Amino acid sequence: MLRYCPKCKDLKEATKKFDLWTLPHVLVIHMKRFSYNRFFRDKLDNKIDFPTRQLELNEFVTNANVGHQVYDLIGVVNHWGRGLGGGHYTSYVKHEPTGKWYDFDDSRVSPLQGGEDAVKTSAAYVLFYRRRERTEINIVPLRLRSHTNPDAVESSVDDQMDTI
Repeated sequence: MLRYCPKCKDLKEATKKFDLWTLPHVLVIHMKRFSYNRFFRDKLDNKIDFPTRQLELNEFVTNANVGHQVYDLIGVVNHWGRGLGGGHYTSYVKHEPTGKWYDFDDSRVSPLQGGEDAVKTSAAYVLFYRRRERTEINIVPLRLRSHTNPDAVESSVDDQMDTI
């Protein structure tokens, strides 16, 4: 891709890159669901298999001091309908104390049928993830595992969290 260089005042081959230093407590992902070109506009109905639990984003964060960045899905906004000029919006929201999902459709709220995987539809448009707190991350570093029993842990959770 050619970009204008203000130093040499010429077009130069360039790439665009940005790094993430930290991530928010609530991460909002807006998926591209509409296609535009000069003559045509349409809704994209591709089903995307997004994670509902343990979305790990450490590889995208350049700050080595932030610890594990693990997210769980807590909400989905859906757009139902084909066109850009209309459609209907609904949402699925997780009640965190119980772990149950609910379907919000105008003034109607009902339990979501089909469990957690039912939130993965071709209408999913905006995803809301909540970062796990340090005490919620269930990761055991390999150096803390017992050599005789790989499932046994030789330290407390507090010790583990200090090393992550």
